[in-house]
Amino acid sequence: MPIELIQDYQKSSLHTIAPYVGKLRPDIVSSIIKEYSDKDSTIFDPFCGSGTVLLEAWIMGRKTIGIDLNYYAYVISMAKLFPYANFETAKQQLENYNNYLETKNSDIIITDVPNWIKDFFHADTLSEIVAWKDILIKNNDYFILACLLGILHHQRPGFLSYPSSHGAPYLRSKKYPKSEYPNMYEYRNVYERLLKKIARTYKVMTKLDFGQSREVMNINTLNIHGITDNLTIITSPPYMKSLTYARDNRMRLWFLEHPDWEELDQNISMGKESFSKLMDGCFNKWSTIQKKGNYCIVVVGDILFDKTHKKSLPDAICDIATKFSYDIIDVLDYPINKDRKVVKTESRIRTEKICVFRKG
Repeated sequence: MPIELIQDYQKSSLHTIAPYVGKLRPDIVSSIIKEYSDKDSTIFDPFCGSGTVLLEAWIMGRKTIGIDLNYYAYVISMAKLFPYANFETAKQQLENYNNYLETKNSDIIITDVPNWIKDFFHADTLSEIVAWKDILIKNNDYFILACLLGILHHQRPGFLSYPSSHGAPYLRSKKYPKSEYPNMYEYRNVYERLLKKIARTYKVMTKLDFGQSREVMNINTLNIHGITDNLTIITSPPYMKSLTYARDNRMRLWFLEHPDWEELDQNISMGKESFSKLMDGCFNKWSTIQKKGNYCIVVVGDILFDKTHKKSLPDAICDIATKFSYDIIDVLDYPINKDRKVVKTESRIRTEKICVFRKG
């Protein structure tokens, strides 16, 4: 049985600030928050990814805490939880940065940029991108930084690269040869495109309480401590190497000065044994910070976990949860678009399950 969705749901354009693989649907997250928490709850997402749960929790007036080991995910989540109050304020700050960059006497040196990244950009565009990322990182401006990462590569005119894919950095020069599409290989002004990107990000804004408590941490989720609030956990952990979160975002991670994407993928795109160990550790940890009656909702793909015993991944999650005093309340259907998730074996995850537990 699928979860009942909120009628007349309006998706905030903040959700589109930057791409991320395997994102939860905001309307489903909103429905989960409404069903399993109240205004006094703190929504905790220990694998927050692109911050969908965190943003929906904030929109619905909940305190919220998120954790992710992927620094790119951290930046996006910070951008969604700490945007400028309105477009005019963001526009003014962007103009301030641009005025500063225009007064710099020396050009940005891009000789240290790897050749595989240089292949994606006009040299002048690349110089501007490096200058912008430097000033945004220096000022901890996660919102505009996420907007910059959101337009880093694609074949559309509003983006900064030569024609390439959006989700993961692959050049599409065969489909769009320079001889036939010369305009797609020209210099692109970063400031102009950033301004348009920011405007799109503010296109649909719901009312937000900027005084509400919200927090994001870039740490191992098992290292969380000190949370004593009335917690509702809502999360979708990285499972069974179904997605390569770091590899797909390796260019964005390089511009964030976190270039070792291979080591990160080993830590977050894990196989069966590592995932089982992680979930054991998580439910053990969660059982110590959640109070009796608190809900814990875990969204995972309905895939085979144990071939020998023909056990599905949702069933495995349920078995782990019950070891740590969680009661199984329901396992709901979460249908997904057929092209939204692809595992390495090229078999598709057609359905996800919403596993609902309550702390006993």
